Amino acid sequence: MRVTEQQLRTVVLAQAIEHVDTERTLIGQAEIDDATRSAIAAARERGVQRVDVGDIVLDRTAAIVARASGRDAAIAALERPSVRLQWLARALPLAALLLGLAIDRIANAHRVDLLSAPLLLVLAWNLALYCLLAYRAARPPTGGERVMRAMPALCHWVCAPSARAGRRSLTARIAAQFHQRWFAHTAGLFAQRTSGVLHLCAAAWAAGIASSLLLRGLVVRYQFGWESTFLDAGHVHAIVTVLFWPLTALVGLAPFSLQDIAATQDFAGEGVAGSRWVWMYVGLLALVVVLPRLALVAWARWQQARLTRSLRIDPQDSAFDTVRQGMPSDILVGLQSSDAAQATALHGIVAWHAQQGVVHSAQGDRLRFVDAAGTADSQPVDAVLAWGSVPGGAPVPPAWQAAPLLELRWQEFAESWVLEPALFDRLGALLPRHQPALGRLRQAWVARNEERFETSLQALAQHLRAVASLSAGGGANDHAARYAQQVQALDAVLWSLHGHGAVPQGPAPSGPHGVPARKADGTAMVLGTSAGAAAGAAAGAKVGALIDIGSGGMTLGAGTALGALLGGTTAWVLRSFQKKGAAEEVLRHIAEAACTRYLVIAHQARVPVQESARLAERWCAEVTATVAVHGTALDGALKAGPAPADPLLPLLRSMLLGVLRRSFAQSGA
Repeated sequence: MRVTEQQLRTVVLAQAIEHVDTERTLIGQAEIDDATRSAIAAARERGVQRVDVGDIVLDRTAAIVARASGRDAAIAALERPSVRLQWLARALPLAALLLGLAIDRIANAHRVDLLSAPLLLVLAWNLALYCLLAYRAARPPTGGERVMRAMPALCHWVCAPSARAGRRSLTARIAAQFHQRWFAHTAGLFAQRTSGVLHLCAAAWAAGIASSLLLRGLVVRYQFGWESTFLDAGHVHAIVTVLFWPLTALVGLAPFSLQDIAATQDFAGEGVAGSRWVWMYVGLLALVVVLPRLALVAWARWQQARLTRSLRIDPQDSAFDTVRQGMPSDILVGLQSSDAAQATALHGIVAWHAQQGVVHSAQGDRLRFVDAAGTADSQPVDAVLAWGSVPGGAPVPPAWQAAPLLELRWQEFAESWVLEPALFDRLGALLPRHQPALGRLRQAWVARNEERFETSLQALAQHLRAVASLSAGGGANDHAARYAQQVQALDAVLWSLHGHGAVPQGPAPSGPHGVPARKADGTAMVLGTSAGAAAGAAAGAKVGALIDIGSGGMTLGAGTALGALLGGTTAWVLRSFQKKGAAEEVLRHIAEAACTRYLVIAHQARVPVQESARLAERWCAEVTATVAVHGTALDGALKAGPAPADPLLPLLRSMLLGVLRRSFAQSGA
């Protein structure tokens, strides 16, 4: 992801703040989360459908740095390029120019030495440097990384003296972390800037030396020549010929003859003739030092511009793991199944948790499910969920081929709401990059299920209290009619809570088939016996116009056996109303009937028909045994009253969760 230098500086500073300020004293976690949400909202306003780190990193880091800068002036200073470095880059070339003007080593106040050792040293140093640069351009040295590491350390020393004075302060530690990260990104850019400044200093120094020779010549009469103990005029002529070859070869100036060299031995030359020597010196410095160094400055500036344009950040880098874990994700899961009925049921489950087809978390995570037949082949997905009683079977679109595949049986996650978290656990293991987001989505999903369960418990508690009060006055038929009305009201609430709409009305009962029956003492009988069921159906027929209790009536999409289970439990309550002095039995039966109705309605369309007989038998036995164990507690809770905290709610929660977990234990509940 390409960024400007200022954007990169802001990103790196925000990373340093988050990395160092673990206790969130400078900027709170709530503010960081708010910056993330605002950046995500801005990305979605720009039309980004699936927001990733790269879509929010600039807006998010800008908000974090803006808040931190408003509270700490040192942090605000880090956001901008160092003023010290900017002044240093300007001051060093000027200082080099002044040093060249003031130096008095190439020529003293009255002499121009043809064999000046400082002049020869300056020329030799620059020529050696050019050779080194050419060598490095052809073959970069392996030891250059050590120099690159030393340069950031020097800049850190210049930029952050406060960090040296107070290492324990939060701001100093943020500054140190910032410079470490900053130079990891911009070491090459910093090296080119440093190189440009140094080349400019060398050019300014040589220009200062040349200017010193010219300016001093205005007021001083130079003596020019040479002297040597071991060299004669021939040797000096050879040296001067090589020394001034660039000028004579490139500019076309006349070289010095042997007679010219011999005439100046022991500084015999003086006067106006010395101006030729001065200009030769100035031209040599310009040609060998000033112009090449200025060319290197221009090259360094071009490299700076190139590196600045190529600054990048990698949103997938580990440096953004904290952002990635904390930011909401957009996850798209493709559904592959050959079972149309279960596909409809799954969409019904998802629809209850979704808004406009998208499952949300409080942090803004989004999860969408798409069918293979309902999406374009060009739309990729994060994962493919092959599910159903027997996973797989349907073709996978070409655009999904690269996505990881998760095979999940219907019985492992969809038969009951207590199993649904398994979907997120398995997806989290399949998609490690989205684990934090899937964890938050799982939490939101479970919270909505818990909220619905809590509301269902309140409806059950109100129903039990209302039915328990029916024994006060009235005959058996009156009790039956009023009980039927209460059951209808409970069904309507539970049916609506679980997203099923209006309660369906089934046909009149034609007789029980496979209703879980009871013995004479009211305990559950094995599924398939019909004595108790027949008696229940006969009693229920008295109020058949008010409530359907038949096995062929309201099966709730869960199979005939579960539909018949509702009829059987309701019938036993009606029979209990006809008995005198059977208050405890009535209480037990209405609790069994209410719990059974919740279990069946909550699992509408979830339980395959072939599983309904097994669940009907199990739930009949489980509910009967659970109510028997908690009978005394139920009686006490009903007598205690609903205020201020209804004791029925935790009791019903414990009872129903126990039944559900035992019923689906083999599936992983």
